[in-house]
Amino acid sequence: MKFVQLKTVRDLVMLVASSPATNVIQHLENGGKHVYFVIGGTLSEVFTYLVKLDEPIEGSFITYNSYKGEIGSSEKIASEPNMNSFPIIEIINQNLIPEEMLETVAGL
Repeated sequence: MKFVQLKTVRDLVMLVASSPATNVIQHLENGGKHVYFVIGGTLSEVFTYLVKLDEPIEGSFITYNSYKGEIGSSEKIASEPNMNSFPIIEIINQNLIPEEMLETVAGL
């Protein structure tokens, strides 16, 4: 598995918004930081696209207004026109991301 650290949450949201296969963003607290990520890849390789934040995103959804280009958060699904809501999936335990990769991400 390889990882790609993105610059901002906006980059991660744009990746999810443009993907026909992925519409959730996963959240994992690691070493006091908040890692938001999406798993993707090809037939032969798996990629983890991630953003590391000091503070958690408030709410259960990241919202994206495709008309205004605005990113936000909400406790519920947005039902307005041009609004997309991407659920944040909270991970409390996992073996998806290997420990060596978590150590590398913690050092970024």
